[in-house]
Amino acid sequence: MKVSRAIVGGCKLVIVSFRVTEAPSPLGGLSEAERAVVRHALAGESNAQIAARRGVSARTVANQLASAYRKLKVGSRAELAAVVHGADARARADA
Repeated sequence: MKVSRAIVGGCKLVIVSFRVTEAPSPLGGLSEAERAVVRHALAGESNAQIAARRGVSARTVANQLASAYRKLKVGSRAELAAVVHGADARARADA
């Protein structure tokens, strides 16, 4: 927090400024490709649909999703949703 004082036109002003930071995203530790695959998976798309959209094989999508699971310490799309949406809910509650 920063406090500044000034006199303007004979009036004393106190200006208080502070920085608002957001909670770090749980997806921050993922590669861009992993984040994209996670977003599509959370939107309910299948690996085949994600692969077609991204122009990669379904196996590549599965590998990227497995890597994201490891990094986020989850074992399923349901757990993935809980981690990601739980963090979003906590960030909104803290705001």
